[in-house]
Amino acid sequence: MPNPWDLPDELPTDLPVTRCELPDGRVVSAVQEAEAHTLWEEISSAAPYRSAAEDLRPDEAVIDVGAHIGLASLLFGRLAPDSRLLAFEPAPKAFACLEENLSRHLPGALAFRQALGAAPGKSELIYRPYVASASTLYDDAEDDTLNLEAHLDNIGADEQTREVVRRTFDVTQRVQVEVTTLTAALAEHGVDRVGLLKIDVERGELDVLDGIDTAFWPRIRRVLLEVHDIDGRLGRIVSRLAGLGFRATVSQWGVYVGGSVHLVLADRD
Repeated sequence: MPNPWDLPDELPTDLPVTRCELPDGRVVSAVQEAEAHTLWEEISSAAPYRSAAEDLRPDEAVIDVGAHIGLASLLFGRLAPDSRLLAFEPAPKAFACLEENLSRHLPGALAFRQALGAAPGKSELIYRPYVASASTLYDDAEDDTLNLEAHLDNIGADEQTREVVRRTFDVTQRVQVEVTTLTAALAEHGVDRVGLLKIDVERGELDVLDGIDTAFWPRIRRVLLEVHDIDGRLGRIVSRLAGLGFRATVSQWGVYVGGSVHLVLADRD
């Protein structure tokens, strides 16, 4: 039987960076053009992402943790142009795209090739060259399968498409990356107030939160995070944020219904 869509038996892992045009006319560097278009459609049309950037003040920073190629950063930069933006992405090729995209479209923003976690050090990133946004420090094959199959079901993918997506998703590389804490990073770069903290780190969200010192939380006004609801994690995070004075709203993209991925937007006065 021929390979779906005539894919080679062994897929290459060193993919060239490409460029693509977003619907708003901006040209961006991307690891995969199709992934970039899909992510932009999801992010730019998601009400929590747009609400997250409302009413941000010039003295408040926007922190993008797990920035990938910078699409959320570009959206926030357009909606809150006076806010300082810092973006963190550990995957080397995605970071190269992030750095170029910020330089081209948000020249005042800063990009850092770091992961954020509970403690500083080194860690191993599982990098997916064909689905770079799903790269992770936290391997969980069961959760990956749950979300991948839910996504394929919700978009009504035929069997040929399913086989292609499964094959490309399974292509991985392991990369050593630097890890720091959010508290350390913000202290290093002189950030006193955070208007928006966005976290999308593929099951690492609890560790990012654990890396925020208690004394720093009053400086954070709004949090937008993607949560993988594994073993009651969603409820624990909402409860933790409530204990810190945040009001949280939980939603889910339609393509993840049946999966573990939820969005939490938490705000306070």
